[in-house]
Amino acid sequence: MKRILMLLIIILTLLSVAAVSADDNSTVIADNPTAHEVATVDDLPENNGENTGELSSSNSTGIVSEEATGEEEPAVNKTPSTITASNVIGYEEFTTTFKVKLTANGTALASKQINIYLDGINYKMYTDSKGVVTLKLLMTKGTYTAQITYLGDDLTSNATGTCKVTIKAPTKTKLKLGDKYINYRQGSKCLFYVKLVDANNKAIKNQIVKFKVAGKTYSVKTNKNGNAKIYLNLKKGTYKIKYSFKKTSPYLASSGSYKIKVKAKMAKGNGYWLWPAHMKSVNLKKLSKKGTKHILLHVQALSVYGKSGVVSFIKKAHKYGMKVHLWMQVCYSGGKWVRPINDNNKIKYSFLNKKIKEAKKYAKIKGVDGIHFDYVRFGGTAHLYKDPNRAINYFMKKSSTQIHKVRPNCIVSAALMPEPSAMTYYYGQDVSTMSKYADALIPMVYKGNYHQTRSWITSVTKAFVSQSNGAQIWTGLQSYHSDDNVKKLSHSTLIKDSKAAMKGGAKGVILFRIGISHYLNFKKV
Repeated sequence: MKRILMLLIIILTLLSVAAVSADDNSTVIADNPTAHEVATVDDLPENNGENTGELSSSNSTGIVSEEATGEEEPAVNKTPSTITASNVIGYEEFTTTFKVKLTANGTALASKQINIYLDGINYKMYTDSKGVVTLKLLMTKGTYTAQITYLGDDLTSNATGTCKVTIKAPTKTKLKLGDKYINYRQGSKCLFYVKLVDANNKAIKNQIVKFKVAGKTYSVKTNKNGNAKIYLNLKKGTYKIKYSFKKTSPYLASSGSYKIKVKAKMAKGNGYWLWPAHMKSVNLKKLSKKGTKHILLHVQALSVYGKSGVVSFIKKAHKYGMKVHLWMQVCYSGGKWVRPINDNNKIKYSFLNKKIKEAKKYAKIKGVDGIHFDYVRFGGTAHLYKDPNRAINYFMKKSSTQIHKVRPNCIVSAALMPEPSAMTYYYGQDVSTMSKYADALIPMVYKGNYHQTRSWITSVTKAFVSQSNGAQIWTGLQSYHSDDNVKKLSHSTLIKDSKAAMKGGAKGVILFRIGISHYLNFKKV
């Protein structure tokens, strides 16, 4: 009984202590201005069935868990990025290249993935150090749109862009032979050229054409006229020249070949013009000993001595190792000029063809070594006509072709006025074209008539050498003081004048003329 009583006392004591602790705890919460009081249902105000939300409102200002607040990390402001891509034009059969650049505030973004969707295929590429991706494709003809995407990253925003890709048909090309009438001679720097054109015959410039001939390869860029030119210095013989153009966007490849015949080397151009009046008196043996190689005999000798007389003279000259050329006048007859173009600016084909026929007739004479054209020009009035050189070029091309058909090794030459910068304007003599058909051109560099010094002989000769596209330049020299003073120049003067011509690049000199000239010792030139 006593033991039961003691247990009751202990229980009552514990209950009393627990009551005191609860009161103390509620006091701490109340004293804490940031804490919430623990409320009972009886303590809540009446709400008449309405949800006032006052509990939630109160909760929003108190301490709650991170999960209860739903707060996110502060938002980062990303730098806007930009895709730059230009429209592209490409061609079938060629690789089309286009580039995309990625930047942010003008700064290149390197090592970023760019997606390019084009023609049903998605290309994933990474920008280089400059923020650029380069895509190279072979595509068929058509128009395409490239969709470009950048997904962005932690610091830069996403970006999109487009560009138009247009693929066209490639351009067909053709290599046309430049001129089949060009004359090729051993010992001369002769022109060969082709013209690169498109399907509409329009010239294609700044493209490389390759030539292969005699074991050598030449690479030449076409000029504004589509011409690719090479200069050949070949030995006598027949050569096949192959030429080709490798396809280069937007142009397709083309090629061709042509055979040329190179004539035998000419004797050095040292000699004289000879009037018929002196044909019988000229000392051929003496001339030969002094190194004379050519005699340009005026065709009037045929009228004076007959064909047989001329043939006999040619035979005798050959005996002494000299060649005889028949010297004919083209646009001058009976003391008058004959213009090769009409007043209506049309070429006088009937007149020129008659002269070509005449030259061909002379070439058929037994033993003739050359045909020399004098007065193959206007008399200073060429500028009155449109493209006056076309008439002279026509004559030179056709006459040279006809002469070489009759006598392949016949030397075709022509006298030129000594005014390199005014040849076409005044005289219709286009040296660059005439020289393609002739074997030799002989500018009449008469310093006495032009009141010039010896250095002029060198400079004029040099100018014509630079203009020639095949023909050798034999400088014509005056053997007397001038037309107003026909006194013979001294032998020493002739030597010095001849050396001046050789200094300018001449392959020989022709003196005007026997009868008013000392016999020049060409061996000393």
